[in-house]
Amino acid sequence: MFFSTDGPGDLIFLSWIPDSTDCSIDNVVAQGFEKIADCLQSQQAILLHERIYGESKSSSTILQERQRIFDEKCIKSNIPPTFVEGTPFSGSGVAGIHAVALQGKKQPESTLLEWQGEACGYVITGNDARYLTLSDVGRLVRETGGQSPGDETSKTFEIIEQILDKQQWKFNDVRRTWFYLHNILDWYDEFNVVRNDAFKRMGLFNGKPLSSIPASTGIQGKNADGGWCTLDLLAMKPIDGQTFEAKRLVNPKQNEASEYGSAFARALSVETDSCKYIFVSGTAAIDDNGVSVFEGDFERQTVQTLENVQALLEVGGAGLDDISQATSFVKRPQDVEMYYAIASRMGLDKIPIVCTLADVCRDELLYELDATAVLSK
Repeated sequence: MFFSTDGPGDLIFLSWIPDSTDCSIDNVVAQGFEKIADCLQSQQAILLHERIYGESKSSSTILQERQRIFDEKCIKSNIPPTFVEGTPFSGSGVAGIHAVALQGKKQPESTLLEWQGEACGYVITGNDARYLTLSDVGRLVRETGGQSPGDETSKTFEIIEQILDKQQWKFNDVRRTWFYLHNILDWYDEFNVVRNDAFKRMGLFNGKPLSSIPASTGIQGKNADGGWCTLDLLAMKPIDGQTFEAKRLVNPKQNEASEYGSAFARALSVETDSCKYIFVSGTAAIDDNGVSVFEGDFERQTVQTLENVQALLEVGGAGLDDISQATSFVKRPQDVEMYYAIASRMGLDKIPIVCTLADVCRDELLYELDATAVLSK
């Protein structure tokens, strides 16, 4: 299945989820990249972000097939895609692909970002806002090898700071981050300490209860190249004279994650002249005291998670059917059939959701969902 939200705003959100388990992996993956390439061509869009969820053992085949299709379709792709371990529920070795592209301008003002000769992102100007994207920043650290998880993550933040500073951007401009952490349950507390320290150093914790910190996903995910921390980010800031408002959304069903030491906004909305983006962080069955609920009960945890996501969307004026891109993370293979039943019951089977098997940030949590919604003005 292929989904393209080429509606309002500068950004197109593309998702491909394989619906065939009978073909070889190269044939299955070719179908996905052909759909993405055709959409980019028809919209004259520039590919900004690309995240592939698949089994590490299949990464070479998947990446080779991607390059073949993009070469055939004359798709320009300067930034290596982010490949994270995303074990599919069944089938082909690939769970799906998420991509973000810029539409609506034939020759936008853009700068290719590099770190020590390695292309890693873009600064680009659309009709509504300016965008800065970085893809798998941890890749730039892993090349030196041998770091502890905390050291690798700390150096990743240092590289981001230097890249942003060189472009005259700040981490306050970052609206969304995606962290994929190898063996997350072994060092998630350490990760939070490192991220908190980095945010304090960069001035994001300014004493205000709703300070400007990004929405975020923090989930199990080994990069195909090894290492501990895979990080993608999306930053946005205004064009002079145009509407631009970034605001944290508060979930009435949950407390703020920063109250229990995890530095991310539950959700963030960004409103421009043409649309509103709502970035919902990775969300699980956590209550208004920061406590995991319904331990051992997958069905109740999943329903609670979806209700939490729905509550966040409603604060921003959206609903589940406004989701343009999402990722479901199920911890235990035995819960997959139950997930499908719940998703069908709640209407999620018609939404672009890539589904993978992955550990969530607490051992007792069995399900997590993140999402992006787009609303017309």
